[in-house]
Amino acid sequence: MNMESNKAAQTVASLAGLYQREVEPDAKQRTAGYWWGAQDEDVGWWLSLCRMVNPDPAQALYIAHVAEDWRVAHKLKEWAYRVAVEYAGSRGSGQRKRAQVEAYRADWGHQAARDGLAMALWPELAGEVPGRDRRCEQFRCGKQGYQRVRDEVMRQAGDLITGFAMDMEQCRTNRFSRDFRDRWELAASREWPTA
Repeated sequence: MNMESNKAAQTVASLAGLYQREVEPDAKQRTAGYWWGAQDEDVGWWLSLCRMVNPDPAQALYIAHVAEDWRVAHKLKEWAYRVAVEYAGSRGSGQRKRAQVEAYRADWGHQAARDGLAMALWPELAGEVPGRDRRCEQFRCGKQGYQRVRDEVMRQAGDLITGFAMDMEQCRTNRFSRDFRDRWELAASREWPTA
């Protein structure tokens, strides 16, 4: 018995510092905690400041990403559908000025938009999203068009999430880039306050 308790004590001692956090949580971790009820006034302030300087769906995309809240993600479907339609109807560059995606239909376009949105919000679950070939077989559509729409929604969502995350981290560290200050001045219609 004494040998077992000694072995247990050694195991506990070896794991003693494993779960201690010496670094301050980043903006993503603090935002997730705040979203699910933790009292953190700073995060509320950061969210309002970043919402002011970012395009409309960026905050919702960021919250759905960091807090993994399906309720917020569900409300983003309409935005993803709009991105898909706008991209499919846009004209290419160069000599060929035809639509980026020909033979676009709402049924497969909406599915491609939902898949792209899910892959951007939760990249770790991208393997759970059925592949392009399976979706194209299901909807009887072209592989290239489906993938273009899915990838464009994923790209735009990813860009907005990344931009908002960078702005939140600037708020957390209280070190703001010139770009952030310029966007704030444009939105607030006044000069950035100097210390």
